[in-house]
Amino acid sequence: MAGGDEAAYRELLARYRSTLYATAYAVMLDPEQVDATVADAFEEARRTAAGFLDTRGSVSGWLTYLTRLCIAARHPARSTA
Repeated sequence: MAGGDEAAYRELLARYRSTLYATAYAVMLDPEQVDATVADAFEEARRTAAGFLDTRGSVSGWLTYLTRLCIAARHPARSTA
């Protein structure tokens, strides 16, 4: 994915979309905000994929962390970090 592999990006979406939605819905109730937050998290994942080291954690954990950062950016009072 770090090299712009669209198939890898689609696979990441397919595998982890529900996890990120669950994370966002736990904090945010507005479906539009949840959609935007999850989209932001996946775009951040695409942008920073080259820096991900699987020796430091799981893909799921990394994506959840990115989602929490995106939630905090949209709603600072609801920070989940």
